[in-house]
Amino acid sequence: MRTARLVLLVMAFAPLRGAAQPIVGIVVEEGTGAPIHGAMAILFDSTGAQVSSALSNATGRFLLRAEQPGLHYITVERIGYADWTTDRFEPQPGGGPLTIRVPVQAVRLQGLDVSAGRRCEVRPEEGKATARVWEEVRKALAAEAFTRAASLYRYTLIRYQRKLDRRGRKTIEHTAGIMENLPAAFRSFPIEHLVARGFVQAIEDTAEFYAPDAEALLSDAFLDTHCFELREGEGGEEDMIGLVFRPLKGREVPEIGGVLWLNAETSELERLEFAYVNLIRSIQVAKPGGEVAFTRLPDGAWIVRDWLIRMPNFEPTRRGIMRTGYIEDGGFVWVITDSAGRQILHAETASISGVVTDSAGTGPPTDLVVVELLETGMQTIANSDGSFLLTGLDEGRHLLRVRRPLYASWGIVPPDEVVAIEGRPGEIVHVRLRAPGIADALAAACGGAPRPGGTVAFMGRITTPGGTAVGDMAVSVRWPHASFYFPARIAAPFGPEGTPYREWTYVRDGLFATATTTTDWRGLFLLCDIPAGTRLRVRVAASLADDPLLTKTYPLPPGPPAVVARLVVQ
Repeated sequence: MRTARLVLLVMAFAPLRGAAQPIVGIVVEEGTGAPIHGAMAILFDSTGAQVSSALSNATGRFLLRAEQPGLHYITVERIGYADWTTDRFEPQPGGGPLTIRVPVQAVRLQGLDVSAGRRCEVRPEEGKATARVWEEVRKALAAEAFTRAASLYRYTLIRYQRKLDRRGRKTIEHTAGIMENLPAAFRSFPIEHLVARGFVQAIEDTAEFYAPDAEALLSDAFLDTHCFELREGEGGEEDMIGLVFRPLKGREVPEIGGVLWLNAETSELERLEFAYVNLIRSIQVAKPGGEVAFTRLPDGAWIVRDWLIRMPNFEPTRRGIMRTGYIEDGGFVWVITDSAGRQILHAETASISGVVTDSAGTGPPTDLVVVELLETGMQTIANSDGSFLLTGLDEGRHLLRVRRPLYASWGIVPPDEVVAIEGRPGEIVHVRLRAPGIADALAAACGGAPRPGGTVAFMGRITTPGGTAVGDMAVSVRWPHASFYFPARIAAPFGPEGTPYREWTYVRDGLFATATTTTDWRGLFLLCDIPAGTRLRVRVAASLADDPLLTKTYPLPPGPPAVVARLVVQ
């Protein structure tokens, strides 16, 4: 009896070798300075040979290694955006981080003229529609291959096999098994062997069907024997764009053809659909094929999430060998853990990964930040690089809120940063959050954002040397009347009850204007919308009639929307 089965190899990888010279870099967006997370940084030597590669983390940082001295350059690849290449440089021992400012040039696949890529081309020329789509596919496949080679994660897989009836609709038999602690989720047979002998091979009385992995699809052997064209999504998938591949004419061995489907809006690779061609032309063989689905992990790496292949099942009859049904052989990732043993994905629950930046969006917050699920109260503290991960979540809508305990300790309630996320079992949803800053809290107290241009909010905190707030202190603030500044009555930011606690009393004193108030239990006072460039003289005393305990002058330069000053009294 002749049977059919899928051959998938899950293999360990040798540790990556260290190199001579480490290169620490930071990838940021040009203009905003916002860190770029999950970008692939690739180091080349002066001959153009690739030396090292790495994915940037939540703060945009990466580590590369130069094997030899001499000139090098780095290319930054980012899915959905144009690549960027640095000038040549020579790595210096002990040098500081190399900052790479990447222009934000989005690659637009939505609205791409698919008709311009109807002709099947081998290695389509740069600039053509087909080449643009292939480039985005290549980035995702390269990230998936890098993730496997680096052994960044451990996987628990569910491998299964189903026998179906002749029409392929009813399951006759189902078996499954668990494969634990694997260094890779999926790897195919060497592509050179498959190109030479075919993706379906007869071995004794068995027909073995082979599926390609990322490295196979990226290989010269595959690219030189297949051509590419474009296809529009249809049937409810109009937001998708397909990169079709098929074997070149003249290929006689059993081959593979299919479609790599991308989200046209994000340029992210979602799945591969494939079918076997150049097989015996018989209704008994039917149309075997399969599917491979991809997903993105928190660090920007890509993996194969699940795969499936359907093959004809043959049995001998009086009339000869006939197809009695189908065999579906496949697997899916059940659990993924990182190098620290932390579970980051589970097939039965949803996960949310993300990055929290400071209020300007240019880096991680400098103080502790908490990410909270409003519906359950579940909390996690963002890492020092701003990254966070929430796992074990139910399917459905989740509301995330960013809180800064530092401001709560001051008695200040900044406006919430709340984002709605749709969680899906077995998937990781990615989100970028902004931690509301003190400028947001003061803008809300002053009347709401945005505040008038060219103005500054000034808040003072009166504390003891140990940091304890001092209330009921008399505060007098003086500035030149020629600035034409007149303060709002509010003299403190919002507190936990949502209302300010004190007001200013304003008088004109010759060439100067003076505002006075008394601090509340938080030791805070606030002046809104001060013209930038104004100089404030602040006087703090036990009461207005007493001698000052301290007097300080604060220039308010243009630029920062808020200035916070700590005034220490004995």
